[in-house]
Parts: sequence; structure tokens; C-alpha cells
Amino acid sequence: MQAVSAVTERQQELTQGLQQHFGLSAFRPGQADVVESVLSGRNTVVVMPTGAGKSLCYQLPAMLLDGVTVVVSPLIALMQDQVDALVAKGISATFINSTLSDAERSDRQRRLRNGEYKLVYVAPERFKSEAFVSALLDAKLALYAIDEAHCISQWGHDFRPDYALLGQVRKRLRPPRTVALTATATPEVREDITRVLLMKDPQVFVAGFDRPNLFLEVTTVAGDADKRDACARLADEGSGVVYCSTRKQAESLHEHLVDEDVPAVLYHAGLDDRARREAQETFMETPGSVAVATNAFGMGIDKPDIRWVAHAGIPRAVEAYYQEIGRAGRDGQASRAVLLFNHADVFTQERLIAGNHPPETLFIDLWNTLRPLEGWERSVQLLASQVGGSEWEVSAALKVLERQGAVSRGGRGEGRYTITVLPAAVTHQPRSAEARALVKALVDTGPTGSRLSLELYLLARRTGLDEDRVRHALTLLERAGVVTVQRPFSGRALAVLKHEPWRDLGVDLSALRAQERNQLLLLKRMTDYAYTKHCRRAYLLRYFDERVALGQSCGSCDVCAGPRLKLAARAPKGAHGPTGERVLPTRFSSFAAEALKKWRRELAQELTMPPFIIFNDATLYALAAALPTSKQAFLSVKGTGESRWERFGAQVTKICVNARALGDEPQLAAVAVLKRRR
Repeated sequence: MQAVSAVTERQQELTQGLQQHFGLSAFRPGQADVVESVLSGRNTVVVMPTGAGKSLCYQLPAMLLDGVTVVVSPLIALMQDQVDALVAKGISATFINSTLSDAERSDRQRRLRNGEYKLVYVAPERFKSEAFVSALLDAKLALYAIDEAHCISQWGHDFRPDYALLGQVRKRLRPPRTVALTATATPEVREDITRVLLMKDPQVFVAGFDRPNLFLEVTTVAGDADKRDACARLADEGSGVVYCSTRKQAESLHEHLVDEDVPAVLYHAGLDDRARREAQETFMETPGSVAVATNAFGMGIDKPDIRWVAHAGIPRAVEAYYQEIGRAGRDGQASRAVLLFNHADVFTQERLIAGNHPPETLFIDLWNTLRPLEGWERSVQLLASQVGGSEWEVSAALKVLERQGAVSRGGRGEGRYTITVLPAAVTHQPRSAEARALVKALVDTGPTGSRLSLELYLLARRTGLDEDRVRHALTLLERAGVVTVQRPFSGRALAVLKHEPWRDLGVDLSALRAQERNQLLLLKRMTDYAYTKHCRRAYLLRYFDERVALGQSCGSCDVCAGPRLKLAARAPKGAHGPTGERVLPTRFSSFAAEALKKWRRELAQELTMPPFIIFNDATLYALAAALPTSKQAFLSVKGTGESRWERFGAQVTKICVNARALGDEPQLAAVAVLKRRR
């Protein structure tokens, strides 16, 4: 009876904590068992799919235990979102990472020592800071939590060397309990997590991978035209995500969907922080929106009504694929996961894997170039051209050399801005609120003609703007002749630390070669999924070591229930141009076309975005053919829309009015050439 009573009391304690700290009335499947394991002091490995609520498995114990929980997370941007969500619930949480100034890091480490936080989020490289480790040793550490723990394993689809050091960190910290969590881990990866973290007999939880509301389908496509058609058709079904293998592919596909009047946003790592943040916010807030992205998109995305996820290129691993399709149908409603498959994409991934694992000959050429130097403060692209390799290969080789202590790399864009405040600053009244805030801060800092040497975070603090907006405001003021700006090196400066010949450097490439073999094997398993003639759901569940009866029809995949996605029949060549693409009008106003291109180019530079995001070429030439001077005429042109009218209508109609005044008016019938059938 006493044992039953103790169990009941523990359940009541957990339920009460769940309600008090997180406003929830019940656990999701599997959560309660994990939380009990962690609270009992047992080291724990948790494998739960995306959307199953892994974060609660360490956040609730953090609130119920006496002391601080340190959470290792790979993404700085995700830390901010998680901390904001916890603080909104009244939970004392923070992050300590490279985005903070030295003073801010010192203050947070002091508060960590004093026990003022329940949860502290850090990236794995933070443990290289002796000041941080010292603060953590002085604090009362209750729980050591490693999120995205598959990054530990070279068998994982997202191996990160800094994660491989977390076992030695654990040995030094000696936490009373450790929990490692991941959304995707095969038995091989789970074994690696246990081994690297030096866990003895951990409790392992693996469950919840079956998503019966998710229809799995592989559609064979002939090329990019089929992929564009498929994504446009899927967009009719509601909100979705298209994952692309490269930034170039994402930009091209996004342009096509926008051209088809789909409310699409673009997201990849090449965009600045502000553009990515705005794209994510627009996607989350807009019903029926579509995100076209590389795999940089997705962490922390919890939009419940995503009806479909499409992959326009084959992912490198089943783990990555399952994690990404898991963002569809979180509301439990019927949703789709479509892989648009062309075997040529497999060759593309093989080339990317080879580029990330360069041959020894490239290492030798790279080292012979760097060895005589003290450092390198020019682009990786220039360095690659000197050694006859690609940027991918050289970047990968530099990471290996850095881990071996042969070179060190500074932070991206680190250093001070040298700003000269010109006399015009006193009288200039910028239209942009950001520029007004910055010019006021600069004038307050130093007199006209003075040269100010400032780091970006100080300007951000003085203006109340984030760093992206400060950069944008600086560009505006520079163009207006208010300031001159000398920017720091925008890349990552290299310092050469050793100068012995390659043969004496002692660089061991065996781990790199093993990782390359592992990644090629993971890609083969993903390719096997695309080609399987058996149930796709069973393939995935067996892959993640869940038991499933063989030979039964799941009714939720194209193998068992038949394909659902039907592609359009191919138009004969010449109907819309030699590749089926939209044909530009044969007659248009040359004056308007050139003026619109010039305006588009200058606006794109000011907004720091690709020109086609404003208008693609087809829409631009259609405007030059139609020469709209009213809202109705503007909206009749394919590829415009209400939002573009509000943002760009005045400038476009002004150019068109000027063209008409010059008598440069084409025949408007030429616009009909632009119409394209879906």
C-alpha cells in the first residue's frame, strides 16, 4: 500500500507541476515516463519524433529539481525562442552565447553562480570558455540536458565535432543526472550517444514514430518543371513547406510560386537575420502560406496546420527526412509528405558529400599556400581559386585544420566600424525611422567631422535597433552622404599557428574518411526508401527500430493505397517557349523596361534582397508592355497583387506615365503572350 501511495503522490506532484509551470492538464504519450526517469536520477536517452514534446522532458524536471539545468542546443536562434517562451511563463531562464557582449556574458555567468536561473541554454562550444565552466562548477547543477543529441554521432545526419566533446564535459561537471534527447536516432546513433556521453546503463525511451495521419508518397519527376508543377498543385491544399537541396533551387522555386500567386516565403542561410525572421513570422501568421527553404528552416517551427511537406531534392538521410516531414499535420488532421524524386538528385548529394570531405591532395595544396603566411584576411572564394578547389572543399578543410590547431578562425564580421560623421548629418532628415535613430546616436556620440570607432552591438544598444537594422541604416546614411563607413572584414579572418611541412603536421584524416563513408551509406538508405516496392510506413518504422507487422497494408502510403499526386501533362515544345517557360512579350516599352529594371536594382540593393523578389523578369516586362497607370490596370498584370500595389504601385505607375508621355506605348495585346496555363 505504501508503494502504491508513493506512486500516486509522485503522479500528483508531476501533474501539479505540469499545471503550475506550463499550464497543461495532461502529459503527451511517453512524456510522464521520461520525466519520472530523470527525476529518479537515472541517466536517460530519449528518442521522440518532432512535435512529441521532447523539451518538456527536461523543462519540467528543471522546475521540480533544486538547482540549475544546463541545456546544450546547437542553434543560437532556437535558444532565443525557447528562452522567450519560458520567460513568458514566468520561468527564470537565459542563454549564454556569442551574440552577447563581454559584459552581458559576465553578468549572466555571475547570476548563474548565484543560483538565479533554473535553465541556462548554451551551444556546445561554450564549454571551451573556462570562465563559463568555472561559473557552472560553482553553481548547483541539477541536470545536464543535451538537445539534438544525434549531433554527437558520426552515424547521425548532422554530426558536429563540438558535440563529440560533451562526454568529457560531463566527466568534469559530474552532474547528478543526464538526459540526451533527439527526434531521430537509429540503434547505431543511440549506441554512439551512450558511449560518447560516458553513460552507464541509461534508461532508453524510443516511441511515437508512427504518424497515421501522414500520407507518404514518392513521385518520380523528370526535372525542375515537374517539381514546380507539383509544388504549385500542393499549394492548393493549404499551408506547406518545400525543402530544397540548394539556395539556388530554393530561390528559383520560390520565384515560380510567387509568380503563380501563391503566398510563398523564401528561407535559407544566405539571407540576413532580419529577412529570415520576417519570412518565418510571415509563414507562421499567414493562412495557406508556403515556405520554400533549405534545411536551415524548421527548428522551432510549430505551425499546427501545415498540410503538406515536399522535398524537391532527396535528403541525405532518412533521419533528416523524417524530422522534416514531421512538421506536417501536428494538429492530427490528414496531411501529406511528398518526395519529388529524380535519381540525378542523388548524384548532386554525392557531390556535396565529396565536397565536404576533400581529398588529401587538396589539404596539401591548401597548407602549402597558408604555411608561409601569418594569416589570411581575404575571402574563402579567393583562397579556393588559389588552390584549385571549390569553396565547399576549402571550408571543410579549414575546419579540420582548425580542430588540429594548425589555424584559428575569427568570428564572422568581427571588428569595429570606423564612421566619419559628415556636416550634412546636422541638417539631414532621413525618411527611415531606423536612419533617424542612428544619425541621432552618431551626432550625440561625437561632433561633426569626428571619426568614430564602434562595434556594431554598441550602435544597436544606443539606437534600440537590432544589428541587422543598424547595418541597413548605415547603408542608407552612407548613400545620402551623411557618413562615410569603413566596415570590418565581413568574412572569417585566419591566423596560421603552425608552419611545419604537411608531413610533419600530424593531421589524421581517417575520421574524415570514415564520416564520408557513413554519409554515403545514410544517403543509400534514403535512396532505398525512394525505390522501395513495399510499405513506406513500415520502412520508416523499422528504420527507427519500432516493431511493425510485415505484409499488411497501411493505407497511408502510395505503395499500399496508390499515388495521389498527379502531374500535369507536358505541353509540346514551343507552346510556351523551348522549355515550357513563360515567354516574354515581343513588344514593350523600351523606356519603361529599362527604367523599371534600374528602379528594381536600386531598391533591391537598398532592401538587401535579390531583385526577382520585387518583380521577376516576366512580370517586369509585362508591366512594360501594359504600362498601367491605375490600380486596376496594375493588378491585371500577372505576378503583381495587392501587397505589391501597396509597396510599389506608386513608383511603377510613375514610370509608366513617363513612358506614355514620351509616346513609347507598345500594343497591349502583347501581354497575352505571358499567360500560362497551370
